[in-house]
Amino acid sequence: MRFLFLADMQIGAYASFSGLTEADVARLAVQGLKVRAAPKSYSLEWDIRRLDAAIVVANRLRPDLVIVGGDMVNDAADAAQRDAFFQAIGHLDPDIPIRWGPGNHDVTYDWSAPTVESLRQYRDRFGPDYYAFDHGPAAFVVWNTAVAFDPTLVPGEWEAQLAFLEIALEGAAAHGRQPILIGHHPLFVETPDEADTYWNIPTARRRPVLDLIHRFGVRIGLAGHLHRGAWARDGAFEMVTSGPVGYPLGDDPSGFRVVEVTPEGIAHAYHALDVLDGD
Repeated sequence: MRFLFLADMQIGAYASFSGLTEADVARLAVQGLKVRAAPKSYSLEWDIRRLDAAIVVANRLRPDLVIVGGDMVNDAADAAQRDAFFQAIGHLDPDIPIRWGPGNHDVTYDWSAPTVESLRQYRDRFGPDYYAFDHGPAAFVVWNTAVAFDPTLVPGEWEAQLAFLEIALEGAAAHGRQPILIGHHPLFVETPDEADTYWNIPTARRRPVLDLIHRFGVRIGLAGHLHRGAWARDGAFEMVTSGPVGYPLGDDPSGFRVVEVTPEGIAHAYHALDVLDGD
């Protein structure tokens, strides 16, 4: 079974990063974010071109499944961004199933903490924010990492999701399927005991998820959020952070990940989109 993992198309991101001064670019570089100086833009065209290119690739490769790993839009409250995303993603061949999970830009208004209203809005427009499904030899477990990042404003949501993760991963193990954890934030970027940052899941909630991962033999998790690639391990568990379909914040170009699932294991590779970046 082969599927494509697309993350961080983030319609509207290019406009939000355009118009920065050289001082702004330098300040972001100190934070590890590689942003290019560009004239101010209010258009969604730059982002849409990359999503369109990813859909062309998907239609050509004809994978068994496409999974979108969050940050479909830059601003959850912006209807134009959401409409543009749905219009572009609608060009995917209807015979190719598509699934998605929420990114922090999809399910929060401040890019950090979900609220009762932002969760309701996401669920109304995209469906469940955490769920499990089987496809071929794999059991996919999709979770809402924005709730794990900061559940302060949505009491009970983290506890419900942690209980769901235990049930879903136990079910995958009981049926002999290869569990694949799909989220937006990586659990960790470099090491499982790294300090808490904006880019990972806080230790207080990272640790119980890792305990479940090891208990039920999960070998791989896929994430986005960084807008660059990263790879790390915790024992047999591989944490793969994929580069963006949209605006890169590191050395990886806009691209997508191809994942192959066989009875022997899971292999994956990142591929750049065939898009000119000179615009």
